[in-house]
Amino acid sequence: MKISFILVCISRFLYPFILLFGFYIILHGDTSPGGGFQGGAIIATAFILTYFIHAKKTFNINLLLKLEKICFMSILIIASISFFTKGELFTNFTKINTPLEIKRIFLLLLNFFIGLKVAAGLTTIFSIFIEEGK
Repeated sequence: MKISFILVCISRFLYPFILLFGFYIILHGDTSPGGGFQGGAIIATAFILTYFIHAKKTFNINLLLKLEKICFMSILIIASISFFTKGELFTNFTKINTPLEIKRIFLLLLNFFIGLKVAAGLTTIFSIFIEEGK
């Protein structure tokens, strides 16, 4: 596959900005539009972009699958903490009269792990398609 020199130069320039924007979307998902899924898709786009920069570079699919499983288990554990603090599953684990800054921790943690899970999942799907095409 012949890759354009212009595509490589622009991809190398945009790569850090795409990663930064993806993490920005994840970390500000509780106060603005966006969140874990949207930010994870943007981060996966940055990872997929590295394939066009270095065509021979491949991703370790087993490592990506392990990361996705760890993120999934982390989401379940964080969401289950509320069972021990409030007696309900999948709700914010802080008390009702807790300040808003502390309540944000629950949403930030969930957005972060959802974003990593989505990024790992989409990158895995892309990598499997590339491996099958070779």
